[in-house]
Amino acid sequence: MSRIGLKLVAVFMAGLIVAVATVNTIAMFMAASMLRTVVETQNISGLATVQSELSEEIFELEAFIEMMDAFDYTLPGNGKDADTFWDTSYGSDSEYGAFFDTNGNIYWQSENYSSADFDLSRALNGGWRGFVDDSAMGLALEVCMPIERGGTKIGVALLGLYISNDWLDERKEETGLELTVFKDDVRFSTTLNDENGNRVTGTKMAENIAKIVLINGESYHGEASILGQNYFVAYEPLPDIDGNVIGAYFAGTSSAETDAMKAQLIISTIVAALIVAALSVAAITIVNKKVLIDPIKEANKLAEDMSLGQLRKESTDFKFGNDELGDFVRRLDSTKNQLNSYIGDINSTLSDMATGDFTVQPQVEYLGDFTEISESFDKIEESISDIVGSIVSSSHDVKNGAEQIAEGSQTLADGTVQQAAAVEELSASINDIAEKVQRSAQNAAEASKISMQTSDKITFQNNEVKSMLGAMDEIKEKSDRIQNIIQAIDDIAFQTNILALNAAIEAARAGAAGKGFAVVADEVRNLAAKSAESAKQTGELINATIDAVNKGTVIAESTAETMKQVTELAVQTNSYISDITAATEEQTQAISQVKVGIEKISQVVNQNSATAEETAASCQELNAQSSTLENNIRRFTVKDL
Repeated sequence: MSRIGLKLVAVFMAGLIVAVATVNTIAMFMAASMLRTVVETQNISGLATVQSELSEEIFELEAFIEMMDAFDYTLPGNGKDADTFWDTSYGSDSEYGAFFDTNGNIYWQSENYSSADFDLSRALNGGWRGFVDDSAMGLALEVCMPIERGGTKIGVALLGLYISNDWLDERKEETGLELTVFKDDVRFSTTLNDENGNRVTGTKMAENIAKIVLINGESYHGEASILGQNYFVAYEPLPDIDGNVIGAYFAGTSSAETDAMKAQLIISTIVAALIVAALSVAAITIVNKKVLIDPIKEANKLAEDMSLGQLRKESTDFKFGNDELGDFVRRLDSTKNQLNSYIGDINSTLSDMATGDFTVQPQVEYLGDFTEISESFDKIEESISDIVGSIVSSSHDVKNGAEQIAEGSQTLADGTVQQAAAVEELSASINDIAEKVQRSAQNAAEASKISMQTSDKITFQNNEVKSMLGAMDEIKEKSDRIQNIIQAIDDIAFQTNILALNAAIEAARAGAAGKGFAVVADEVRNLAAKSAESAKQTGELINATIDAVNKGTVIAESTAETMKQVTELAVQTNSYISDITAATEEQTQAISQVKVGIEKISQVVNQNSATAEETAASCQELNAQSSTLENNIRRFTVKDL
């Protein structure tokens, strides 16, 4: 079996297993649910059967009373043997009966009658039918009817049935269910036994169920644990003749039985599922081989031939079905044949192109996306035609250009020779200029040195003028002091003159005694006059000296200012000479660089000259190659060429 067959079988198997498992699981759940529903229905049906049997018992009790009444057994003192009739016709351990007169006195009763709660008034007013809970007899089903003769009530007839274990055993045989009648929440009679086989009468109902059934008066259907055993149960309230809930009916099925049924059902379902799965696998394998495996093998052979490029191999004679796989293989075979025709046509076309014939056209109609091949051939033809035409045109242009370049290269070579000579002359001129600029730079440097020395001398002279101004200031100060002294001398001469005058006056007064003193006073006055005159002349001379000093000071200050301006001009001149020196050095460097550039230009011009000669030679060779290319291109056959 092929790999895809194994995969398909595995997929089918997995799907089948999942489907069977799903269906089986659903079926088991549905079966379990149905089984539960069936059991619950059986329980409800069992309770209905018990209730129906009790209703039937009431009907039979009424009928027996009517029969005894018809035979006058209900009349007191009738002289008939009621005991014998009871024992032979109806009575058993479960039934009991009694007849009362209108005063409540019993004039007949069965041996097992022991009622303690008989209500005569209610009996005479219509009686009752249903369950009673007598304090002496316990739970029982009773029918009580008044007895009349001629429209007059003459007594009361009462028949009853104990709901005994035996009576429930009979009902169990009919229904197949466990049955119980509760008096309140206590099992009054039951078919349930404990693990020792003893009746479980006297045991109690579960509290949660008692609340639902006895207190709320509702039915309960579901599951319950009884004596450690799980049961599916149904409980119904048991009302008395007044409608009061005095107990409950019970019908149940042990879960052990349902579990056994469920297990049997599961086993049966699994066996059926396995059989179905086995048959399905066999059928799927047979159908898979015929419908899928064999066709896929043939399709794989065809695909393998195509993958190996064996497109000319004959098609398979396998009879494929009229399905999608058959359609696929037939289309694949058609594709192979179509590809074979395409490849043959492409090979033929390319072979013609290989010989240089690009006018050939495809001989096969290309379909679908393969139309691009035909379009590509057209594009190739157009492109090759354009390229060849362009090459032919270019070869002509190259040939013409090569001739022109050769002529231009020769002209360029001649021009470069002339350029070389001109560059040599320019280089010589630049060298001469460089020497002159260098000498100018040296002269500027010497001028800068002399300017610096002149600036230093002017600065020294300026300092000397400043010293002279200081000395003249000092002379002026001394002259001012001399002037003050002369003024003091003049004042002394004036005072001396006054004193001499006073002395002369006093000498005149003294007469002959003061005559000598008058001569002295006269001499003193003359001396004072001379001193004053000398002081005046000295003062005039000093004033003239001061005026001369002031004029010298003004001239010295003007000279100092002029020297200052000269110094500033010398500094500016020195700065300009320094700038000229720096510029000259830069020019010298620039001229050196120009010399280097001219040397390089000379080298390039020489190189260009050599290159131009080589280019001319190359153009001659290119012209020859262009001719060869043109001859080779004419071997191609294209449109418009």
